[in-house]
Amino acid sequence: MALDPRLDDAVIPPSVLAGVVEIGQREGLPVGPWCSATGISPEQLVTSDSIKVSFRQAAMILRRAVRAIPDRPLGMQVGGRDVLLTFGMLGVAMQSCATVADAMVLGIDLHQASGSLVDIDVEVIGAEVVLSVHERAPEPELITFLCEEALCSTWLFIRSVFGTSISPKYVELAYPAPSYERKYRQVFGCPVQFGAPANRMAFNSSVLDDPFPAHHEPTRVAAIDACRRLLDLEGARSDITVAIEALLTQNLRRPVTMAEAADHLNVTERTLRRQLDAAGERFSTVRDRVRERRATFLLRESTLTVDAIARQVGFSEAREFRRAYVRWTGHPPTYQRRVKRL
Repeated sequence: MALDPRLDDAVIPPSVLAGVVEIGQREGLPVGPWCSATGISPEQLVTSDSIKVSFRQAAMILRRAVRAIPDRPLGMQVGGRDVLLTFGMLGVAMQSCATVADAMVLGIDLHQASGSLVDIDVEVIGAEVVLSVHERAPEPELITFLCEEALCSTWLFIRSVFGTSISPKYVELAYPAPSYERKYRQVFGCPVQFGAPANRMAFNSSVLDDPFPAHHEPTRVAAIDACRRLLDLEGARSDITVAIEALLTQNLRRPVTMAEAADHLNVTERTLRRQLDAAGERFSTVRDRVRERRATFLLRESTLTVDAIARQVGFSEAREFRRAYVRWTGHPPTYQRRVKRL
């Protein structure tokens, strides 16, 4: 059965990956190879506020990280970070809701804005409200990490709002108990069952009506808008496009060939061409887009000469750059400087 093609869409903020990379860096591990052939560097994951990744890219990085840091509650470490690091603007939106029920509905609707790598649903079953974690794609090596991160971060968020007045009734997990099983009971403070039919965490359904002390409607509305703009699902690009753009951006001064790009991504040139075709792209088009974007920025925001800007974006001659810029935008480079002065 073919996997969902949306798994190749670069729509996921890399907050979870950034947490993993930061742990690896703190422990002195070589994190660079974790990102090999993804087109994204560890530095971009940690510092960029605009980069997004696909599920396929994220899974590749996480598999390598989990192998490099075995038999550790790595998902709990990532999910146990500060709430704002974990949830970002989604956390702000949820904290600003009127009740627990409102926050849960919002969290389910916009959970990808937090960089979530699983799908989550909530249902009321008798006297319990049950939060279930579902794999977005089968990843046997990652299921432990993904459940730890999702459930731990959710529990940390609830605890940050209500303190110790709310606790889970139980946690059930479909995978075998890891070597650090005791850590689960320390973190969640409730019975934990491994080898269960599903991955889920339950609370008393009475919590749904509990009011959020930080409820503020204007903040909620603004934060929801920020989350939706962050997701921008209609403007999603394939991960291969994002990877090529990242590679070309890092090497603007030295023109990168398609063969070099394929080698960087550990695929054949033929495979890369096929992947770009499937995404509705051509290598030359992506390269021109990256060059035009950087050139326009420099023309508007710097005092560099046109000759210098030509070299900055990989042209050996200013004349060649001027012709290309007219082809890209319909205007000569000097037009952007005139527009800025108006």
